[in-house]
Parts: sequence; structure tokens; C-alpha cells
Amino acid sequence: MSPPISFKVGGDSPSDPNASAGPMLFQKNKGKAIYVSVDDGDGNWLISYADLMTLLFGFFVMLSAFSTPNAEKVEQLKRATSEGMGGKYTRPLEGMSVDITSVLTQISLDKDVNVRETEDGVRLSIKGTLFFDAGSAELRPEALDLLNRLSDLLKTRAEGLRIVVEGHTDDSPIASKMFPSNWELSSARAGSVVRLLESKGFDGRLLRPLGLADKDPLFPNRDAEGKALPANQAENRRIVIRIQKDIHSARGNDL
Repeated sequence: MSPPISFKVGGDSPSDPNASAGPMLFQKNKGKAIYVSVDDGDGNWLISYADLMTLLFGFFVMLSAFSTPNAEKVEQLKRATSEGMGGKYTRPLEGMSVDITSVLTQISLDKDVNVRETEDGVRLSIKGTLFFDAGSAELRPEALDLLNRLSDLLKTRAEGLRIVVEGHTDDSPIASKMFPSNWELSSARAGSVVRLLESKGFDGRLLRPLGLADKDPLFPNRDAEGKALPANQAENRRIVIRIQKDIHSARGNDL
């Protein structure tokens, strides 16, 4: 980048006292002498500063491109910003939990399904015994009825939103031909729910099945002596459905 150029209109010769000091170029222009002075002064630091800012900008753009945003943290930032500026924060899917609870009450399942609004959407935690028999990934009739009713609601209220289905088991080992471990069992159960939702017309690109086996328990599966706690194990066997804003699609991220 060339150094800054300053212009000074002077007299008829380069020796004119009104001309700038330093190397000069002399040119006649309509009877006036124009002296062009090259300034090699302190302003040159702006060149390096501008280059540094450009490099930093490019660096942070690359970081943003390779990062995976966390929907919950994004909403926390929105809430802090809104409250900090004196505004009112509204949850992304506020009110949907009320409609879901109403559907559950109609079929007397409001005690078997926990509905909670989260920072990034709505979370449903459903007892595993309501959805599946022991060691099976085939949906029970009660689960089919529940999912059919929820599908009718979510088609209108959750259009364009991401639905993540988590399968959870207890720590009791399983070793069948179909399910060598709880990883396969939990994944198959989550997949069964996702397949049903897709058959109801949900966009498969917004559905995500996750098999988490016994790695994310709500309560300890065993006591300090290693004995099983059946009540806790029953609570840990569950299906979790998360309805959340699809912030990845806005970035073109297919993860």
C-alpha cells in the first residue's frame, strides 16, 4: 500500500516557500504549480494496524464457520441481552408445553410424561414402560396412541423445528441376537419413534434419533454396595423428545 499523499498549491517553482518539504513532483496546471509531497511520517502505523484487523476478522470468521452452536446457550445470551437492555425475554416455544399437557390430560397420561420448557424449546420425558416392553424396541399401543395425538399438534405448532428423540435404558445388561448391548437397544428405540414421526409427515431432515444407553441416568441405578435399585432403574428407562429451534439449518450445517 502506498504511503499517504499530501498536496500543496504553491508558487511558480519548487523552491517556493509555501511548498511542502521532502521529495516533490512538480507539474504545471493552469498557471499554478502543484507540489506533491510524499509523507513518510507517523501515519504509517495505520497500515500495519489495518492489516492486523483484517487478519483478526478473517480468523474469527473461520472460527465461527467451524463451530457448532449450542441452542441453549444462544437462548441464554438472548435472554441476558434482552433483560440487560430493559426488554422482555420470550422463550422460543412458549405456550407449546401447555397445549401438550392438555393433550396428555385428555388421555390420562399427564403423570407418565414430564413436560418442561427449556431455554431452547420444549422437553418431554416419557417413562420407558409406556413405550416399550422389556428388551423390545417395538412401540406399544399406548405409545402409538400418544404419538398419533402429539403428531397432530406438532404438525402445526412445531413446523420447521428440530425434533431430537433420545433413548435411555438402565444399566441391566442385555445380550440378545438383535441387541448385543444397551447401546443398540436404546438406539433402536429412538429410531422407532423417529420412523413413526416421519411416517406422519415430519421432515426427516429435522429428526434426530440418539441412543444413550445407560450413560445419562436421572438417578443412580445401584446403591453403594452395587445392588440394583429397581425404582431408580424404572425412572432411568425413558424416552426423551426435545423440540427445539433448528439453528443448524440457518448455517447450512447438516450435522
